[in-house]
Amino acid sequence: MKVRRRDLAPAILFMLAGCSTHPPQINTSLDIQKQSDDLITVKLKVVNVEDRPTVPIAIELSGQARTDNRWDRSSTLLHPAAFVLNRKEQREITKFWRIRADAVRTTLVVKEQENGHVLKSEKSEKVLGAAPTSQP
Repeated sequence: MKVRRRDLAPAILFMLAGCSTHPPQINTSLDIQKQSDDLITVKLKVVNVEDRPTVPIAIELSGQARTDNRWDRSSTLLHPAAFVLNRKEQREITKFWRIRADAVRTTLVVKEQENGHVLKSEKSEKVLGAAPTSQP
């Protein structure tokens, strides 16, 4: 029995595609702090927990602020260019959000840049206390 190369090509491509990639494993944490009456600091930490680099990942963080029991329209807070995290690398992104608010809602979406596969989607809500005061 003679096997032709063109008969093997689809089988080889199928095997390579099946075991060559899997979604990167990343952890995220979001810290939201009220700095003053009209300034909120948003810190997003993204960590690659694997021993290999990630594919390019795209992050989008949107938020809404509540003032006087009314929610404003959602807006994009963070949307940096896609980036690759090396093995066990951690990246922290800070946003200074100039808005008056007594509470905020955020939606974080992390995707693979090349194919749009969603790696993580998280919603959170935080009630903000009074801004810290400095003491002499």
